[in-house]
Amino acid sequence: MSLSRKRLFTVAEDQTSTTSIPKRQVFHYQTIAKLYSVEANTPHITIPKKSGGVLIGRSSSCDIKLTGSDVSSKHCQFSLTTNPLEYLLITDMSSNGTYVNNELLGKGSNALLRSGDKISFAKTGGTYIFRYAIDIKNDKSFQKKSFFDDYIMGNQLGSGHYAIVREARDRTTGDIVAVKIFHPNKSSSNNNENEDAKLRQEMNLLLSIDHPNIVRFISHYVEPINQYASTTYLVLEKMNNGELFQRIINKLKLRQNETKAIFKQLLEGLHYLHQKNIIHRDIKPENILLDVIPKTSTDQKSLGPWDEDEYDVKVKIADFGLAKFIGELKFTNTLCGTPAYVAPEILKNNRNYSTKVDLWSSGVLLYVCLCGFPPFSDELGPPNMREQILNGTYAFYSPYWDEINDLVLDLISNLLVVDPNDRFDIQNTCDHPWFSEIDDEVKDISMIDDSNNTSNRSITRMSVRSNSQPPMTLRERYTSELNFGDEQDRSSIL
Repeated sequence: MSLSRKRLFTVAEDQTSTTSIPKRQVFHYQTIAKLYSVEANTPHITIPKKSGGVLIGRSSSCDIKLTGSDVSSKHCQFSLTTNPLEYLLITDMSSNGTYVNNELLGKGSNALLRSGDKISFAKTGGTYIFRYAIDIKNDKSFQKKSFFDDYIMGNQLGSGHYAIVREARDRTTGDIVAVKIFHPNKSSSNNNENEDAKLRQEMNLLLSIDHPNIVRFISHYVEPINQYASTTYLVLEKMNNGELFQRIINKLKLRQNETKAIFKQLLEGLHYLHQKNIIHRDIKPENILLDVIPKTSTDQKSLGPWDEDEYDVKVKIADFGLAKFIGELKFTNTLCGTPAYVAPEILKNNRNYSTKVDLWSSGVLLYVCLCGFPPFSDELGPPNMREQILNGTYAFYSPYWDEINDLVLDLISNLLVVDPNDRFDIQNTCDHPWFSEIDDEVKDISMIDDSNNTSNRSITRMSVRSNSQPPMTLRERYTSELNFGDEQDRSSIL
């Protein structure tokens, strides 16, 4: 295989080609990419940024000429596409095949190229590694930074409605991270610029978050899939000790002092988010991650009310797939969240809501931690779960709540308030007397100073009706899903 070029498309500083070109045919174009030959004696190919595309083949009419015996006269074409940034699209025009990463494109088919892709022109046209280039003249990086330049992809960790999560290794440091790969978004030429600006704003916000109780965001990449779609890769700190959900499943329910210690850390993370005008919108046990530090000796004393073999437990809020920067307006109106944990104002037709939706969800989570099942469920109907939430219909059922501190019930009762104006905000919640109690013995509800409460409400402990089934716990529900083959893949950052 040999290579020649009919016209020169290189920047003056490019010295990679050894092909001689008549001066009268020299055209100066910006270099957009290069094909690096994997064969020692074959020159690299420079791809110029040229409107109308760059044609490669055996014909002398091609912009770049290949002389392999099975290379077609017009073998393939490189053309620019916007998705939403500029990328190169390779279109197979050959009879003997153009291969990308060892896969045949097929005549008339195309693929959007990423740095690191391997391209082969039939059998004798050569094999090359594709890389987006650098604009040397302006000393600015023109390279499309790809996730695959910086990370080696690993095994899948889980999946959800919005994304899948995989493990990855940093090529430079060797650190293990988690990467959340969102499902593809179709591109639209009419709003590419607006959507790209919105994405940058939201990602910059996420990358600015720095709190010990929030999963750390490392970086993000927009990766093309084809000329019509792209997807976002969000690189995150990887947690190795699972979810609060799994801890509840394993234990059936959590101890009161254990729950308090976990909930304090959760509130610290939420307080930070709300100060930055960020609503999480999907607080639930699956999105609360635990970094469990084991004891290194039997003489080591735990730093909190943790299990016998645990030295400390760090709590981190994860999954900002639903988080929203709410700015000056302090509200948003997107219907989202997980059904059992969603606040009533989100379910209403007029869906204006604030950071207080996170406090409702936190109240549901606190309830679940202490008894093992949610306060709202179709199993507790009638009415159905939606109506229970809209009307704030719930109770502290006996015998599940008989030994629970009355102060906890009071806190939950101030979080599960239908009217957000009367519901505790993050500061009210952090200041609640339960967090200042030394132990979790049952306290007299009359001890609570209710002078700052906007509404006084009684705490109702109800006995489960004899003709009704007790609520299904998280463990029972999870086991039931496994038995019916309906296991939901869960990830430590979904």
